[in-house]
Amino acid sequence: MKKVTEAIIRKDASINKVQFDKEWFYSLEDMEDFLKEDLSGVESVSLPMEIYGETFTVKCATWEDIERYRQKEPLQEFKGSVFRDKSAIEKLQKGKGKK
Repeated sequence: MKKVTEAIIRKDASINKVQFDKEWFYSLEDMEDFLKEDLSGVESVSLPMEIYGETFTVKCATWEDIERYRQKEPLQEFKGSVFRDKSAIEKLQKGKGKK
């Protein structure tokens, strides 16, 4: 994973960005190209962004949302969703003891 900071991203002219409600939002497509990572799971919003003098609606995310997604442990969502119910774990363990 490429180590990068928001200060670097904000200065990079190849990444389209827009400030909305005092927070910076970055084009997810540009961030994927820059980081060479799939960011399709990042929470995003569509915002109007001026690119080469034309206004487009672009899928964007904050730096915090991008970083949170990048630092997720692989299969983290899967582990939490399967055994969140402790009674299900107990039933499974009891079932293994019976034969």
